[in-house]
Amino acid sequence: TIDTGANQETAVLAAATGGGRGGGRITLSAPLARAHAAGALVSGSGITLTTALTKAHAAGAQITNNAPTPGAPNRFDARARK
Repeated sequence: TIDTGANQETAVLAAATGGGRGGGRITLSAPLARAHAAGALVSGSGITLTTALTKAHAAGAQITNNAPTPGAPNRFDARARK
């Protein structure tokens, strides 16, 4: 769901690529019907997978660790290892 009130609409995410210096990019399955201001609220009820997971996972299991912290060195930053 994107935005609120009369400007609210629902979109389906087709693809997502992650981060790096240029930021992440999402691709929607269809164009949005309305214009939205930068910083408009984006929310969702969950994730639907297109194929089954190959292993069992407990509900609420953490999906990542050691995520980069914006503005701070992370484990991939050579300066952090010196």
